[in-house]
Amino acid sequence: MFKEISISRTSCKGSSPVYQSTIHSDGKVFWNGEKNVSFIGVHVYTISSQRLKKLEDLLLSFDYKNFIYHSSREIIPDSPTCVTRVVFKHGETKTVVHDMGDVDGVIENKNHTLKQLGKFERDIEQIAGLKNLIKQPLYLYHFKNKHAENQEYVISSPSQEEAFQMMDASHLQCKNWQIEKLGRDSTDQLHPYIVMRKGDES
Repeated sequence: MFKEISISRTSCKGSSPVYQSTIHSDGKVFWNGEKNVSFIGVHVYTISSQRLKKLEDLLLSFDYKNFIYHSSREIIPDSPTCVTRVVFKHGETKTVVHDMGDVDGVIENKNHTLKQLGKFERDIEQIAGLKNLIKQPLYLYHFKNKHAENQEYVISSPSQEEAFQMMDASHLQCKNWQIEKLGRDSTDQLHPYIVMRKGDES
């Protein structure tokens, strides 16, 4: 059993996410988003025992404790890194620094390729609930005022409720609007935004 799992992504010249997170064996997750993520700042939450078990199974199936980083030495300058660190039950500690511009060197264990390491890192993010903090899914909502034909919005937001709040309208006014969910926002936006505003004189 692990005591804690830490994962962080570092900065580069591009738009890669920058954050640090630590998952403790009691289920507490600490997050600090710095740049190019949907949730900037500190956030603390708790994950279920089922998710903790999935993380434990992931460490065992990937054999993280025995992972050996085989670098080709062909590292791309200014590429981001993903750093994972695990403190195990009896105090042993293992840290792996993954340069995202690196490629595999000569390797015997085909389960310990850098491609598999990248999948392992993404699996941690998925299981621990970090994925939506890194990049939350956004959906497009069309709001049309039933009593003012020329007043309408198109808003990109994680939910209809949050989209409605962006209009600065109270929930009591919800019945005055015709609301249609248009689908997933396919842009690379990280935060909610108003796509189109029509007839708003405020």
